[in-house]
Amino acid sequence: MKTKIKYKIKKLLPDRIIYLYIIIKLIPDYLRAKKEIKKKIFPDFTIIPNEKTVNLIINENKSLSRFGDGEFMWILDKNQNSYQDNSPQLAQELLETLQSNDKNLLIGIPGGIIDSSKCRLQARMHWLIVKNEDFSDILKYLNPSRRYCDASITRPYIDYNNKVFSQNSFNNLKRIWDKRKVVIVEGEKTKLGMGNNLFDNTISIQRIICPAQNAYEKIDRIMEAIRKYVHKDELILAALGPTATILVARACQMGFQAIDIGHIDIEYMWFLSGTLLRKSIEGKYVNESSDRICTNKYDDDSTYLSSIIEKVL
Repeated sequence: MKTKIKYKIKKLLPDRIIYLYIIIKLIPDYLRAKKEIKKKIFPDFTIIPNEKTVNLIINENKSLSRFGDGEFMWILDKNQNSYQDNSPQLAQELLETLQSNDKNLLIGIPGGIIDSSKCRLQARMHWLIVKNEDFSDILKYLNPSRRYCDASITRPYIDYNNKVFSQNSFNNLKRIWDKRKVVIVEGEKTKLGMGNNLFDNTISIQRIICPAQNAYEKIDRIMEAIRKYVHKDELILAALGPTATILVARACQMGFQAIDIGHIDIEYMWFLSGTLLRKSIEGKYVNESSDRICTNKYDDDSTYLSSIIEKVL
């Protein structure tokens, strides 16, 4: 009941007022982090620029697994009240993926922890808090001599101030699937590309539909579907939370090229709307929105339905 009331109040308030409220809520943790972090020493990490990451994906057929702060929380077994339950098996396989030596697999970590200077205020505050509270625990799983990609490569809008940067970033990412046959592996409420032109430059799109929650429990069956239906010359785009991070590594070992594409579709919809906040998108599940409402807008869409080649639910 309280959640519904809060949601109705938020709907009535201007976005900038809500954004200011979010900033104010972060201030105590941010000030504490700013003070405490001065006493900590962190190693330097090299983050591969996003354009070079895309070039590696295109020119050298690399795959990409991404570890945002959420994936590290699953590794650390910290409760997130999320769409994927914690489990020792999930944590172990995430860790194995993070430390993989597969030469065809790129690993992304949160670039905002290393450098958040291009981010807007809320994101800068968030990353400083994460760095102060969690980075010491995360560090033991990372190799400072390894060159990582930026896990936020697929999130070029909501945390940034510069719309030109966002547009250029989306254009850069679109090069990955340009004139490619694509198989999307996604949650049943994700519906990548529906309602926008994000993937209009592909040759074709097919979909393997997976559970919206606790998809990791079905990962073996999902991999069986990939083995059965996907050709080695097709590009796999996975949007399935931490399961996608692992799925990409498994697919890479099987000889496929796969990209953990994450929230890119939602980021693109937010970019098109110009929103300041993480809002719900009609017909798509947005786990970061306050209401988490998902309508059935695209459920009977002929383009969407005809693209589905398998369901693993």
